[in-house]
Amino acid sequence: MQFAHDFQTILGRNLIGELKNFVHRPFLLVTMEDMWPIFEDRLAGADFHRYFVHSVDEKALLADLAKLPPVEAVVGLGGGMAIDTAKYFSWKKRLPLFQVQTALSMNAAWGQRCGVRIDGAVRYIGWSVPQAVYIDYDVIRAAPRQLNYSGIGDILCNFTGVLDWRYATSVGKCEAKWPYDEAVANRSLDNVEQVLRNTKEIRDLTDKGIQVLINGLRWGTSFHGNGWNPRHIEGVDHFFFYALEYETGRKFLHGQPVCLGVYIGALLHESRADEMLKAIHEVGLDIRPEAMGVTWDDVATALYKMRDYVQRNGLWHSIAHDVEIKKDFVDRLRAGVEGVYGPWRGR
Repeated sequence: MQFAHDFQTILGRNLIGELKNFVHRPFLLVTMEDMWPIFEDRLAGADFHRYFVHSVDEKALLADLAKLPPVEAVVGLGGGMAIDTAKYFSWKKRLPLFQVQTALSMNAAWGQRCGVRIDGAVRYIGWSVPQAVYIDYDVIRAAPRQLNYSGIGDILCNFTGVLDWRYATSVGKCEAKWPYDEAVANRSLDNVEQVLRNTKEIRDLTDKGIQVLINGLRWGTSFHGNGWNPRHIEGVDHFFFYALEYETGRKFLHGQPVCLGVYIGALLHESRADEMLKAIHEVGLDIRPEAMGVTWDDVATALYKMRDYVQRNGLWHSIAHDVEIKKDFVDRLRAGVEGVYGPWRGR
């Protein structure tokens, strides 16, 4: 049985203000422009250069990389785009990396590879392990709640990932390099059960709820720890997200399309779909398409074209490769979501 090592993860308070006292100088601070005013005062007097993320398209990143000033380390401060960009620059420059994830919206800080877009498709490339991941309780609780609720997506997707792993094995299409491993699958499913048992703690962002999120998200390191095997972590859930992003050209709060993808996958596999939807709703994450800035027609188009998308992009075999999704499934999906959340009436 082989489980992943965890990146050193530090929980505490005033962690951002402490960075200037130990990170190699000058450092490159990778963050988002709209986030900078919140944290600017905490880094007063620090020796650093600031970079605002505007794209995770590799061509744009390479162009910006060529313009960066000399630095001794990279600090990622923010959500997924900032964290992945910091990884990318750290990898390309071969520099020490420190990560500060300001909301528990995804498992980006606990992965060695960075998610970039190449020719419109998501690709996970590179290698960068942080010296430490810093999680500040006060910063997490100050973030918009939907950002933290989003984190359940990268935990509940373990459920549909395992379902797809079992499915691919049953139809003889599981990769020889990733044979089904019951112990690894069960470890992933344990993370899912923790979310299902603690939805109210997560909703209220109690210390326990935050810890449940962190424990589940840290399992992202098991992608490498189990031989670059993604099967126990994600499957049709993320494939739907990628297809929706590709068809609409929009950027999303990660957990919303992923959690809708979890419900879609659970329906396709006919396994605990109502339970997954109930948990997502209890946490407080809105997965209605309108809450993501898209429509049910967009969702339908992504689902109708998902089989072609996964085959064209060579994604690991899942139920999405074999099922032809038609209008009756989309109608069933919509009825289920609106039966729990109600129809969209705007904000």
